[in-house]
Amino acid sequence: MIRCTLVRRALLILFLLVVALGAQPVASRPPAAVSVRVDLARMLTLNGSFVGLGVEDDSNLLWSGPNQAAGARPAADIDTYVSPRLRALSLPFARKFIDVSWFAPTPDGYTWDSPAMRALYANLAVHRASNTQIMLTIWSLPPWLSSGSASAKDTELRPAVAFPDQVHEERWAELTVDLLRHLRGLDGSGLSFTNVAFVGGPNELAGIDAGHLLRPFTLLRARLDEVGLAQVAIFGPDSFVEELLIAHDTPGLDPLLNLYDFHYYAAAPFEAGFLAAADRLAAAVAPTGKQIWLTEFGELTAKNNDWRSLPIFAIGGMNHGLAALAVWNVQDQIYNTTNMPEWGLWGVYDSGYALKPAYYAWQMMSAHLPTGATVYGHSCDREQCPTLRLAILGGIGGALAVIAYNLADTPLQLSLDLGDLPVRRSLGRYTLDPAAPLPSGLSVPREDGPALADGVLRDSLPPGALVVYAIDRPVYCASERASSVRYPCGFAAP
Repeated sequence: MIRCTLVRRALLILFLLVVALGAQPVASRPPAAVSVRVDLARMLTLNGSFVGLGVEDDSNLLWSGPNQAAGARPAADIDTYVSPRLRALSLPFARKFIDVSWFAPTPDGYTWDSPAMRALYANLAVHRASNTQIMLTIWSLPPWLSSGSASAKDTELRPAVAFPDQVHEERWAELTVDLLRHLRGLDGSGLSFTNVAFVGGPNELAGIDAGHLLRPFTLLRARLDEVGLAQVAIFGPDSFVEELLIAHDTPGLDPLLNLYDFHYYAAAPFEAGFLAAADRLAAAVAPTGKQIWLTEFGELTAKNNDWRSLPIFAIGGMNHGLAALAVWNVQDQIYNTTNMPEWGLWGVYDSGYALKPAYYAWQMMSAHLPTGATVYGHSCDREQCPTLRLAILGGIGGALAVIAYNLADTPLQLSLDLGDLPVRRSLGRYTLDPAAPLPSGLSVPREDGPALADGVLRDSLPPGALVVYAIDRPVYCASERASSVRYPCGFAAP
């Protein structure tokens, strides 16, 4: 009896010990550790430097009748909400929807002073002040530019067409160039939006095939050259993966394009398919010497109500050759259909322009990447580091940005060896932690980043967190402002 009691007591003690050990909180366990080394010999952006992370910004459409009927107060809302957020995003580029009915509703001349055009000018002025380059997609045309049925809608939800018929292709090229001349002040308008640097269209080919772009783009390219706008870049096909491949294989089209762009939407889990598509496009486009930009993307289920898809797109795109990525889109407004108000980085109207979680993820990435950066390879791809996504960007004068996304539900100890990558000091750390409240302001706040020890960045990433490490943007010397290539005060040209 005594022996049985002792056995039972021993078993009970063992059971309690096992339970106690299993009940230890996750935080008490040592974090997983990942060691990564940058590979300066691998520069990942296809055919040039990395441009940056942008947006589709059509916030000027708050002036449209459908948006005002839905509750927009455009002047007040843009000044109070939209413009400060565009400045906080610090965008290198933005893509825009252009409705030709704003300035050419009939074949009888231009209406440059229409309310829609005045709204466009105000929006472009905000972007110009932020040094944001603008891409114009000629998206919607008035019915007079085609004899076909006007089955589309313009921004006032009136009948419209997406692309001219053959008879009106020359007129389409002419009015597109006249718009660019007007915005840049070449027609005596007094405007100076030289940041309008790219043009394309129609959006997603609108039911035509890439071969239909040949004559209009030939006319457009010739007209741009004639009027002194040869520097304006034509992009295309402004559509999806397969359409880009078809455009690439269309005889005569490649010489007309300055860059290729595509759109990508998918429901999670989408990473493997997205990266395979990027690799496929890069292999096709590499021999042309041209870049690939992702000018629309989104996750189909949560859209921008959840931020976690954005770093997967951004980091994956950078590491697989894309030169620029633009998220669709800045706010939940009405476009030329009634089913679009759901993709914004913030709400509108009765939401009080509430910021969505995705806004903060995009802001902390877009605002802190070096200009004209080099994206470097490293030793931590998806197979080697299944719970970490990492992008490393270096810029002029020792600029640096590192985007690190911890996919695990436990902390991750990162050790990143930057090798001989020149790094200017004053490293900031920007963190989006799913366990913490969202920031109260328009920017993810800066914390002091970890000091580099012998070129190694060491830090602990919270579970599920997105962290950006970035060198503070420099203040340029007065003498350097006049230079076409500027370097921070105290740094010589390499």
